[in-house]
Order: sequence, then C-alpha cells, then structure tokens
Amino acid sequence: MSSALRSDVNQLIHSYRSYARAIASDMLGKLPPHIDKGDIFGAAELGLVEAARAFDASRGVLFKTFAFYRIRGAVYDCLRKMAWFSKAQYQQYKFERAANEYLADYSATAAPQGTPEEEYGELKNIAASVITCYMLSLDQIQQEIATADGSQGEQECERIEQERDVRHCLAQLPERNRQVMELYYLQDLSLEQIGERLGLSKSWVCRIHSKSLEMMRGALQGNVKPEMPATL
Repeated sequence: MSSALRSDVNQLIHSYRSYARAIASDMLGKLPPHIDKGDIFGAAELGLVEAARAFDASRGVLFKTFAFYRIRGAVYDCLRKMAWFSKAQYQQYKFERAANEYLADYSATAAPQGTPEEEYGELKNIAASVITCYMLSLDQIQQEIATADGSQGEQECERIEQERDVRHCLAQLPERNRQVMELYYLQDLSLEQIGERLGLSKSWVCRIHSKSLEMMRGALQGNVKPEMPATL
C-alpha cells in the first residue's frame, strides 16, 4: 500500500471512528446486558478499518454507506464467536447476519439511476432478497418437513408450503451456488470459512451468496410473505 493511500485510509478511520462506535452502541442497546461492550466496540472498529482498506471511491458509493454494513458485519462475527444466543435469538441473528452480508455486497457499487418505477422495482427486489434470507434462516429449513394434514391450521400449512418452496429452490441452484448456501445457512459457516474451504476469496463468496439469493427470489417472489422479525 502506498504512503498516499495509507494516509487516506488513516484519515477515513480517524474521521469515522465515532460513527463506528455509534453503530456499535445502537446494536448493544438490543443485546443482553452481560455482553462485553469492549468486545463489541473493538469489533466495530475492526470493521471500520477493514472498510477503510477496501473502500474504492471510484465506484461512486459514499464511505458512510459502504462502511455501515461492514461495521455491522464485524459485530455479527464477534457475536457469533461468543455463542450466547438462545434458540430464538440465534435464528434472528442468522437472518440479520445474512441480510447484512447481502446488503453489504449490494452497497459496494452505486446503483444506476433510473425512472421512479425502475427504482421502486429495484427496492422491491432488494426486499424480496432479504425475505429470502429470512426464510433460509428459519430453523425448520434444516429439518425434514412433515406432510401437512387436515389437522393443521391454515397458517401452519402455508408455512410448511413456503418452506418446501425454499428447499426446492435451494436444490435447483447451480452446484457451486447451492454449496455456498448450504454451508452458510445449514452448516453455519461464515463466508470467510466457506472461502477457505472452497479456495475462494471472501468477497467472491459474498458475491455468490448475493447472486444465489437473487436467483431464488425469482421463484419465491409473490409466494413467500413471512412476518419479518425485529432487527438488531
């Protein structure tokens, strides 16, 4: 790294250190009181440093936007190592971590300007991909789904049908895409761990994850409408 570039990186870190702490504080406000604040703030600063090193101003993205998801991602990685979650909390964490990874990839490049209708359609696509993250993060997806019978309520039957749709879409992905998604959602490996296993960079695994979500949403959009959980 050249001295000029290093100076730019250091300036970003210095200018946005309070921004990283604000993100960490917001996330801490929704976590149990026994979580070590120092660990969370340290993770947020690490995410800031990584964002500053990876930032490319020529892509037309504001650094604040670019750094936001990477700071949160570093905190999620820290929480994952702590293993403090209850079952319900862990399901929520998995969803939020996955959605954050998707949005981090999406925010890496400025979205092209379009008509209001095109921009609205793009927002709908983003929302559909985030919902797909949620469906993949449900604990039930990791289990064999029993056949619905007449004794089950309409809502339960709909949930089972949605989960079947997700499993079917997952099985139809190209082999490498399906492998990444199964390692991430079913075996709970991080994107970095998946990259090490497959001999790929973390950024490339992140791209595969995002592309896979976009491939799946085409089949699920309009059919999967789960209630979204509160976010960290």
